[in-house]
Amino acid sequence: MTLSDCEMHGEYTVAAIGGDVETHRRLVDMGLLGLTATVCARKKSSLLADFGSDFSAVVQTTIANSIEVKSNRA
Repeated sequence: MTLSDCEMHGEYTVAAIGGDVETHRRLVDMGLLGLTATVCARKKSSLLADFGSDFSAVVQTTIANSIEVKSNRA
């Protein structure tokens, strides 16, 4: 499942990051792997996501499609 497929306000863990080399490197350097992600709002071309208690970010849908997550539901 990718970040763009996530339900609003559900908790997910970032499991892998794909995409082109530059995007992959940038997101890994930001420390996204292993963080808890929660989608707070959606627009047509982007979404607002909280990544743990560290930060929030507006993520373009094309980049959200390259962020693999897994659900934290039991």
